[in-house]
Amino acid sequence: MADIKKIIKGTCTAAAVAAGAYLSAGAVIFEGALSRWGYINMKPEEPLNEEYNMTKYLNNEYFRSADDWFVASAPVETKLLNADGKTLHAEVIMQPEESHKWAIVIHGYSSRPRSMAKQGFGFWQDGYNCLFPYQRGHRKSEHNHCSMGYFERYDVIAWINYIVSIDPESQIVLIGESMGAATTMLVTGEDLPENVKCAIEDCGFTDCNEQFGAQIGNILHLPKFPFIPAANTYSKLFHGWDFKKCTPVEAVARSKTPTLFIHGEKDTFVPYDMLAVNYDACAAEKDILSVPDAEHAEACDVHPELYWPKVREFVGKYVK
Repeated sequence: MADIKKIIKGTCTAAAVAAGAYLSAGAVIFEGALSRWGYINMKPEEPLNEEYNMTKYLNNEYFRSADDWFVASAPVETKLLNADGKTLHAEVIMQPEESHKWAIVIHGYSSRPRSMAKQGFGFWQDGYNCLFPYQRGHRKSEHNHCSMGYFERYDVIAWINYIVSIDPESQIVLIGESMGAATTMLVTGEDLPENVKCAIEDCGFTDCNEQFGAQIGNILHLPKFPFIPAANTYSKLFHGWDFKKCTPVEAVARSKTPTLFIHGEKDTFVPYDMLAVNYDACAAEKDILSVPDAEHAEACDVHPELYWPKVREFVGKYVK
């Protein structure tokens, strides 16, 4: 009997140690990737202090023009209290003359509103007011963690409702890049005001769990199991969301919002194959643009001569 008790005690101790190690590993992965103190905000505050962006600024005329426009426009910081009692932050650039056309321009993971100047600039040239929200956990956001679009969709809906409240005649276009594209697709899976006319997703992932699984090997050189399941367990226990339920591909399957799907053919960060999966799943009116030679989040500035005619053709069907 004493031996059996020792075995049971030893087994329970080992199980507790294993469970603790499992949860600790999940915490390290989650906090490192999705907290404001982790990788999200490690890039320089000033985008052009990042070598990658400065290289594009010096060598890409469209990128340079868009960034110069954003800075010269002196965006107005706008705040909104959401249902959680947190203050949402956005940068807004209004047209000099009254316009009822609005673009909500949604940045990606570890990015910021200014990095979306290349999209905002094109819409502003077409007469749109541009609202650039900060995603959760990023820069001015008051949230401490990012959820890859899962909770951020409700923040975008709050901004939609804000625009409708100040401009009942508004015609709203959603456009997001990378995680911002995932957020955009997740938003289209919800019931939206008629003011939302269409959406554009640029290089968005299909499924958060799959995206994390693909990148943990590429970036950290770790196996998907047990690290992604451990991070997901930690997320569900302490942050209230499940990687497996952050599924843009399922959101577009119930969407009623016309959506344009864009992806660079050389994208390996969000695999190019995800373009067809998202597009095929979409139940709403839709169109597609595959951009040659473009890596992740580069479609707009690598081939603006392909990007903007397609965007304008698509949006022109729904915004008058």
